[in-house]
This record gives sequence, structure tokens and C-alpha cells, in this order.
Amino acid sequence: MTFSVNSVAHMWGTKPYDKSITPVNNTGVSFVTFGESWHNYHHVFLWDYKAAELGNYTLDFATVFIDFFAFLGLAYDLKTVHIDIVKKRILQNQHMNNKISYEE
Repeated sequence: MTFSVNSVAHMWGTKPYDKSITPVNNTGVSFVTFGESWHNYHHVFLWDYKAAELGNYTLDFATVFIDFFAFLGLAYDLKTVHIDIVKKRILQNQHMNNKISYEE
């Protein structure tokens, strides 16, 4: 299943953050890999340790794992993206997509 992240998650899914790159968000792959398929988010926000914007992280056990070790003091300086920046990027991506559609 892990190998599907770098194949399926570069072919089928959504691109809410950057439509000009090949990585996609794929819920199905994320489900079977315990949260490792939010590739479009991950490639746009490389510094976010969560690699996803899910909020409650029910499908992202990697984040739960890292958070557990942060709780123990064994993981620290974890960087995240503020929700306002995420929303701004989504709007910017939608605007760029609409601009491309109108020019074609």
C-alpha cells in the first residue's frame, strides 16, 4: 500500500492547492495507508509535519504517531501551516484555474 502513495497519488485525485503539479490528494489511498496520501498539500506546504489539512486527523495515523512522541517530549519544533494561509492558497489556486479556463 505504501508504494501506491507515489504512484496513485500522482495520478488520480484532487489538486486543491496547486493544479500545475502532478501530486494529488487521494482519499482512498490515504485510507489504506493510514493517512499518507495528501500529496498535493504535502508538496505545496513542505514544512508542515502533518502533511495534511484534515483537522481531526482520523485518517492520518502518522500525525497521531508524531503527536504522541511530541507529547512525550521526543519530537519538537513541529511546524504547521496556519489555516488562513491554507485557505488563501486554495482561493489562489481556484483563481489560477479559472484564469486558464478563460484563456483557452
